[in-house]
Amino acid sequence: MFLLTKEEDDISSGAFASVDDDGTPIVQFFVNRDDAIMYSTMLEAIGQDIGVTEIDDDMLEKFCGALGHAYTVADEGD
Repeated sequence: MFLLTKEEDDISSGAFASVDDDGTPIVQFFVNRDDAIMYSTMLEAIGQDIGVTEIDDDMLEKFCGALGHAYTVADEGD
């Protein structure tokens, strides 16, 4: 599983999260590294300098639960 972070391969640098209409932060996870890279490239085009970090699948809920963030998982090609 991959997520977007402020620094490449550094989860401690902070995760990138979007905000829904209710103001809830949502962390986007990607099954495929290439999809995560493509999304980070789109963000770079609008001035967001974002890296990609791999995270173990079993850490997904622990990570978001500890931060109190909702999350979504983009399957390959989404």
